[in-house]
Amino acid sequence: MSNPAPRLTLRVIEKSDYPELAMLMDLVFHDVGGAWPRMTIMDLIHQFPDGQICIEDDGKVIAAALTIKVDYNRFSLPHVYTDIINEHNVIQHKTNGDALYGLDVFVHPDYRGLRLGRRLYTARKELCRSDNLKAILAGGRIPGYAQYADQMPVMDYIEKVKRRELHDPILSFQLANDFDVKRIMRHYLPEDDNSRGYATLLEWDNFFYEEDIQSIHDVEKTLVRIGIVQWQMRAVLSVE
Repeated sequence: MSNPAPRLTLRVIEKSDYPELAMLMDLVFHDVGGAWPRMTIMDLIHQFPDGQICIEDDGKVIAAALTIKVDYNRFSLPHVYTDIINEHNVIQHKTNGDALYGLDVFVHPDYRGLRLGRRLYTARKELCRSDNLKAILAGGRIPGYAQYADQMPVMDYIEKVKRRELHDPILSFQLANDFDVKRIMRHYLPEDDNSRGYATLLEWDNFFYEEDIQSIHDVEKTLVRIGIVQWQMRAVLSVE
């Protein structure tokens, strides 16, 4: 008898989901520290509930995406993981930020192949549009690099993944979801041995983003109109 079809529901994460969420994070991120503490997840839910989404199968959490708001100008430049999550596991969410920052997306291994990651990314994009934010940023691991680190520099590896000559389980997925690699970040997560500490700075642009009209007017007020008159000058042969 075949297994019944999943009964999938996408919804925001609730505080009562933490035990299942922690088990899932331990399973997926066993090589980079596992689950975040309860306090960290509770803070995320409290500060930005709409950014914490999950997919459940008949009541069981089987995939999730965790997201915060940040200043685009700050985090569109190179940074490290501890700029986002400090040593006390406190998330640096900014309520009035103008961009989303993707912290994590994870799917239970038994449910891979069902495009759940794509569903979560689509939900993030919809949130970015509905909140009129500039972009989605993320620091992306490249765990497949460990297999090739002795053969090529990280720049070559990323280019080969972009050209589909190599497959990376994370970067290939992100590229397929319309994210662009903007920079390579060194020492992003030093304990990530598979990525050799590197990460890609990824960006998805919200083409529907509308600049705040008030802020545009403020900029215009700072412009100064300068009138220039050019006089025709006669050549002077001597100051005498």
